[in-house]
Amino acid sequence: MGVLEDFFSSSEQLKAITEIDPDATIRKHVLVNRMYCFFQSLVKRQVRVYFLFLIMVLSCAGQTVRNTAVMPLGTGFSVNSDANRTGDVYRAENVDGNYLFFLEKLFLTAESKGGSKIIPSQFPRIALKIKSAYAPGLQVSRSLVDALLAVLRKRGYGEDQILLVDREREGLVSGGFLVAGQTNNRYQGHAVVSSVDQAYYNPVWFHDSPMPPTLHDRARLFLRYPFDREMRMKEERKSFLPRILFEKDTFWISLAVATDNLYLGIDGASANMTTGAISNYQRFLEKPTLAPAAVTEILAIPEIWQKRAYSIVDLSRFQFANGGKFDAEFLGREPTLLLSENPFSVDRVALESLNERRKKLGFSERGGGSLLLFKYAQELGLGDWGKTKIVQVR
Repeated sequence: MGVLEDFFSSSEQLKAITEIDPDATIRKHVLVNRMYCFFQSLVKRQVRVYFLFLIMVLSCAGQTVRNTAVMPLGTGFSVNSDANRTGDVYRAENVDGNYLFFLEKLFLTAESKGGSKIIPSQFPRIALKIKSAYAPGLQVSRSLVDALLAVLRKRGYGEDQILLVDREREGLVSGGFLVAGQTNNRYQGHAVVSSVDQAYYNPVWFHDSPMPPTLHDRARLFLRYPFDREMRMKEERKSFLPRILFEKDTFWISLAVATDNLYLGIDGASANMTTGAISNYQRFLEKPTLAPAAVTEILAIPEIWQKRAYSIVDLSRFQFANGGKFDAEFLGREPTLLLSENPFSVDRVALESLNERRKKLGFSERGGGSLLLFKYAQELGLGDWGKTKIVQVR
């Protein structure tokens, strides 16, 4: 009986969600609130993130959206508390594999214009979140990772102050960062951590969403809790966060390639840190409203957002169509590196390269500034594309 109740409960939720027309929602309704509640106790530090879309029906006269109310994210915290950090994007062209030279120039240029200086006294420990989900066909280049490690070591970082992170161990193996059967899990002396390691997740850190899980995740939970329906219902709402990326004294660099995505527009630096890092992520991937909402809401968690250092997107190889899986037919190449303190800004610039290639081959362009991913980011104070400057680095 419990299984049938689970099924019909999720079916009703799914029906309610899929009946929403995202375009109509933006046009006719006000996104009144997305709440973020962070509860921390003295006994155990537990963060639960809730979001709630409260939709108010506008009159038939077609009133415009006037304002959006946003609840505080946490005691004493504002997403604008680091307003001195910019969303400017630093662009190096004609890289042609010369990663070390251009990475150094990108960092120095960003720092000279007020960007954060990456040194151990400011950022004691750096976690490189690598995107290797489509390796070896499309992945963050090992040459780029090697160059970034060299830059950080030159700035005084030791082996134990840098770690490489990705959710799936299989991708790290396919990408050449780990060897199958390897037991010490190190790359050039630095720890490599995936979700199979105990250090990756912590059960008290999770994003809580009413979105039902996939059938695969529901089956997994049923096998884990066969006689406890209440526990299954509780656990299926959770997406555990990659605690290894933002624990004490640890700051992250999102190191990504750009991939077309029907619902986000682009799967790049921001998705790399969210749907590319959390557990129970499949439930968001093919949802036109909830996919961008999940990405922005997770990055808006103070403990994650305040731990950002830089985001880097390598356009030497990108996929401009048929996203959601690797497809060699739609690979593009551009010898360009993008760097920014803001993952949404760097994704917005990278999207232009994808759209340019899509346009040349007769595909429709992704919506750019009209995409929900960037609209939600702006609503939450995580960046305003209209204020972003692109700085050419030569």
